[in-house]
Amino acid sequence: MPSRFSLLVTLISLTLVVWLVVLALLLDVLPIQRVEAQILLTQMIFPSATPTQTATTVHTATNTPLPTQTTLPSNTPLPTETLLPTLTPTLAVRLLEVTAVMPGVYTEPTSTPFPVGTNLLPAPPNPIEPLPDATHAAAPFMGWYSFESDYPTVQYSPVRWTARQNISASEGQYHRYEGMGSVSFPFEGEGLRVRYVAARNMGIFEVVVDGQIIDTVDAYHPDLIFTGTQVYFVGSGSHTLTIRATGRRNVQSEAITVGLDAIQVFRADANTLIIPPPAVTNTPVATPRPAQSIELVSAPATTMPTATPPAPAEISVSVVIAYDENGNRDVDPAEGVSGIPIRAVAVDSNQVIAQSVTDVHGYAQLLVIAESDLRIVAPYFGEVWDVPLSTRASNQFTLLLEPGNQPGIIP
Repeated sequence: MPSRFSLLVTLISLTLVVWLVVLALLLDVLPIQRVEAQILLTQMIFPSATPTQTATTVHTATNTPLPTQTTLPSNTPLPTETLLPTLTPTLAVRLLEVTAVMPGVYTEPTSTPFPVGTNLLPAPPNPIEPLPDATHAAAPFMGWYSFESDYPTVQYSPVRWTARQNISASEGQYHRYEGMGSVSFPFEGEGLRVRYVAARNMGIFEVVVDGQIIDTVDAYHPDLIFTGTQVYFVGSGSHTLTIRATGRRNVQSEAITVGLDAIQVFRADANTLIIPPPAVTNTPVATPRPAQSIELVSAPATTMPTATPPAPAEISVSVVIAYDENGNRDVDPAEGVSGIPIRAVAVDSNQVIAQSVTDVHGYAQLLVIAESDLRIVAPYFGEVWDVPLSTRASNQFTLLLEPGNQPGIIP
């Protein structure tokens, strides 16, 4: 017969089994609410210039992968607005033209020609070559015109100015003369410019307008060039231009030749007003003041100045007289005229102070000690050359006879 302890253990075990069965039945009958884990959204990641790789997250409760982070598209810059080109006016389009008149203001003429019209001109503009040739046009001449050295109203004294051809000259020709001579030309206009020849054998000439010397030009140049003087303002109206060969030369010059290429004249029309340049004077203006006191004093007698006679000068003069047999306008061998008397006459007393005769080459030389201006005379041909006392250098004169005017008997 079992003991009481064994029975107690068996009873407790049966009781536990019953409660376990009841508990199992309750678990099957009653619904059990399951709490599902909620997926929390992660913090948003702003897009960057470089996309980053995101690791996959696995939910621990359900063992399911969480959605990976999606990289948002980067900001794409919008296209910028393209500006359409605007029309910009160029120098070919005249935008505004202003004309200002300033009385009393003088502007030096430039190489830019001023338009001839109703504008006020400060002075005649510089000529822009080539100028219109007056030989091929009819008067009246308006604006700048060129009068060539062979223009009919250009008068030479003496008449034996030689015409020379040169491609660099105006219209290919100029006139020259060696010695003391002159050129006269009447014209009408406000501006004037002389085109001349400059070379090693060219001397000094004066520009004279209406009897007044307005410029002295030294035509010496180491090379042969054809140039022009400055532009002279001579005022409106009719004038007479005289180009005076002085017989003087630069110390470097080889002769006293003067060459005229052309005379350029500017004339404005009736609607153009020429404003002359203002006269420049350095004379101070004295302001009169009342005298504070007057005192009479005695003074020594005023000595009148006495005339001092000029010092005698030694002047050398050479003359060549030739017959231009071949017509080349130059002295060639065997063309000299011999036996022609040459005399030096004092201007103040009209006395012959020296004389000579040309040799077989047509050459004669005089060495004169003079106290006044001289006049060299070839009586047989009526030729006269003036030599001022101030010319102390050697003076050379040439008389070239025309082929058709050879005298029948030449002494």
